[in-house]
Amino acid sequence: MWPFLSKPYPYNPVSGRDILSNLLIGCFVAFFLLVFQPFDISLWETPYRFWKILGFGFVSFLCPTVFRLLSLLVMHRSKPEESWTVWKEILSLVLVLLLIALGNMLYGNMIGIATISFGQLALAALATFLLGIFPVTANVALKYNRFQALNRKEALHMEQEVKSYQQRAEADLVREDHLPTDESPWMVLVAENGKDCLELNPEDLLYIESADNYSNIVYLKGDVISRQLIRGSLKRLEAQITVPYIVRCHRAYIVNIRQVNGVSGNAQGYKIGFKSTGVNPVPVSRNYGKEVLAHLETMR
Repeated sequence: MWPFLSKPYPYNPVSGRDILSNLLIGCFVAFFLLVFQPFDISLWETPYRFWKILGFGFVSFLCPTVFRLLSLLVMHRSKPEESWTVWKEILSLVLVLLLIALGNMLYGNMIGIATISFGQLALAALATFLLGIFPVTANVALKYNRFQALNRKEALHMEQEVKSYQQRAEADLVREDHLPTDESPWMVLVAENGKDCLELNPEDLLYIESADNYSNIVYLKGDVISRQLIRGSLKRLEAQITVPYIVRCHRAYIVNIRQVNGVSGNAQGYKIGFKSTGVNPVPVSRNYGKEVLAHLETMR
């Protein structure tokens, strides 16, 4: 069980798809309550009964949407898209169900069918879990399988394009458009202060990683993997790079395509691995992945 729970899981910012998914869950809840009338709903003697039942569906839509917006505010600095797993997704959904239960209790009190107490909250939680466990479980499984298949397909496509480019580059190492614009075999990356810099052969660069107000440059110095921290944003360093095979693959990474050994995909996304041992793979985001593929196609 734990190997599955610890598998990477896609974490995406709030999107139209998420809101639509929450809306469909809310509609399912409202439909289920109207048709099957569990929890003694059929015994309610209250005006506007139909609309009051629909209100529980609206609560089931509103609470997860609010939860997702709040979670983005809390975790916006922790890069959850790189460390999100199945168990974290399940835990967040359990918290969503508890929030829906709290919302249902407050809504029930507002329409005069429930009181605010721990006992009522427990009953609301039990009803919410019984009603929500099927659509929530189905949503997690379907989302996992969909992203697993999609990312593996895209990773295979990117790996084929990278390998194709590397073969062409090896066959024609002196193409002029593979050199910096000043015809120099060296690349100079200058820090924000305009004084500190790193001069290296662009072939030796592995990747550049964003580190708050700094950028961590990882490169080969002979056969040794070296790192140098330069003050300056990734965007600033990207503007200094004129070599076509060094591209942005993620909001936090720039990578040298010539040093790539393979591309692997899972439900969370896909990652680029390097020829040099001891170098951790770097992630490829969906938006930048499309740009990398388009860039590789232009270099055919």
